[in-house]
Amino acid sequence: MDRTTGGTQPGGGDRAADGSAGRAPDETLTVAEAARRLGVKPATVYAYVSRGLLERHPSSARRATRFRRADVERLAGRARRTDRSPAVEAVVDTELTLLDPDGHLAYRGRDVVGLARHAGFERTAALLWEDEEHAAWHADPAIVAVVRRALEPLPPDTDPAVLLPVVVATVRALDPFRSDRRPEAVRAAARTVVAAFVDALPAVGRPVDERIAARLWTVLAPDDTHPGPAQLRALDAALVLMADHELAASTFASRVAASAWADPYGVVLTGLGPLGGALHGAMAGAAERLLVAAAGPGGAARALGEALAGDEVLPGFGHRVYRDRDPRADHLLGLLPGCVRVPAAAAAAGDVVRLAADRGLPAPNADLGLAALTTSLGLRPGSASTIFGLARTVGLVAHGLEEYRHRLRFRPRATYVGEIPGGR
Repeated sequence: MDRTTGGTQPGGGDRAADGSAGRAPDETLTVAEAARRLGVKPATVYAYVSRGLLERHPSSARRATRFRRADVERLAGRARRTDRSPAVEAVVDTELTLLDPDGHLAYRGRDVVGLARHAGFERTAALLWEDEEHAAWHADPAIVAVVRRALEPLPPDTDPAVLLPVVVATVRALDPFRSDRRPEAVRAAARTVVAAFVDALPAVGRPVDERIAARLWTVLAPDDTHPGPAQLRALDAALVLMADHELAASTFASRVAASAWADPYGVVLTGLGPLGGALHGAMAGAAERLLVAAAGPGGAARALGEALAGDEVLPGFGHRVYRDRDPRADHLLGLLPGCVRVPAAAAAAGDVVRLAADRGLPAPNADLGLAALTTSLGLRPGSASTIFGLARTVGLVAHGLEEYRHRLRFRPRATYVGEIPGGR
């Protein structure tokens, strides 16, 4: 089941349908009771929590989650309201990613930080795709050659993240079986896209092995210096951490496309649109520029002050879902001491994080963690957004695979507020 609810303040509730009508207003409900009252599955109750629509009871233990009956009643009343604010919340059942506002993230029940430490990008993709084949990530040399020719007319300093949709569209045009939506075909198409991207872009040196992280390093590194094991593990971990993040704007767009049975390449291209938005994947690039400025004249204080003086969102800090800390940021920042190649950049990132904390700003998020990693590794400008986009391609495909089971289930209606024809 999926529900779309507006962003207005909840109205009142009525008698509970689960037999709890006689309880005191501040009594709590179990997950099962809350699910029955809301008319959803228990997993969807946790989705409401992850979207900030419902809070756990402050005194409840993690293993015995309970919710205030009054909060559940307000949410139930909110779902019945016919008015909607511009802020629309979509809740979709999924088995892919659990995003816990308390600071935990899991792919198919496995802790994402643990995957970043031990699994690697390819194995994580296989987990998200339910792929038991574990095929090699390669693109036919003829496809790579065509992609290179498609990229040749573009300016040589083009941000690699901007080139990703070009690569996807080119591979799509070359695939006569692009409309094959069988899971094995979709997974093969996704591996081809990722491989074509890392193999077709201008590279320095040769990769140390066949892993996507090693091949991506040659694209993002400014010279042909080989990465050490720690640097390569850090880049691989970043790809794992960015692979999916539940129902973000890009993911939802991809699911809408998949619901209409767009081909796998169309699903990815649809998601890459919002992913490149200034308030989504491109925010990693903004955080990267903040840290570059922090390493320059005036240091962290000047860079952070100038960023706060603008009207835009402060890049790299705070999150719409996590109440406190983003586990992805904490893990990436924790990797820096063991993999730094540019000490001044790592020092600047540390200064920015400490100064932000001293001033009571929100905790760093994954954009800041990713930017701190790319600048500390000395990767070329724009690397943070490139890593984000390439990694999230895996998640977009995973959501597409899950959504292909449905047909056109997304058909929201609009509330018309303009002029009525004929003055009616």
